[in-house]
Amino acid sequence: MDVRKAVTADIEAAVELAERNRRQFHKYQPTLWRKAASSAAATTTSFVELLTEPGTYFLVAVEGTRLQGFLIARKFPAPPVFDPGGDTYLIDDFCVLEPRLWLTLGEALLSHVSTLIHEHGGAQIVVVSVDRDLGKAEMLRRSGLTIASSWWTRALD
Repeated sequence: MDVRKAVTADIEAAVELAERNRRQFHKYQPTLWRKAASSAAATTTSFVELLTEPGTYFLVAVEGTRLQGFLIARKFPAPPVFDPGGDTYLIDDFCVLEPRLWLTLGEALLSHVSTLIHEHGGAQIVVVSVDRDLGKAEMLRRSGLTIASSWWTRALD
């Protein structure tokens, strides 16, 4: 397995993986995570822009020629009432091909980006995780992350 910076040739596979996750998230929360009809096109545009965005780390895990997972960490301003002691990076887009890969590939991606962020003065990472993504949650716990916040939602009829 190779963890490296994403390149343009990785975008199509990363978008396909993100779309697959969106379909699963929709099953978990049909209102909050309702997949937009144009989500693939919007994601492609966004991912291409993120490849060169300052303060962003877009990493992929590749085995052979197949993309097995990816992670995007973006510099994110802390609210003005908090001072984490340095830059915060938000990891929202973080996917692996199969749930069993969280404890290997997912951990490798997270470890790699954590090192890069720390080397560039970052103080903390914040990782978004869907409540029912149990494999990801286990990997985050094993990697020393703790839950700082939860979102609760209800559809309004």
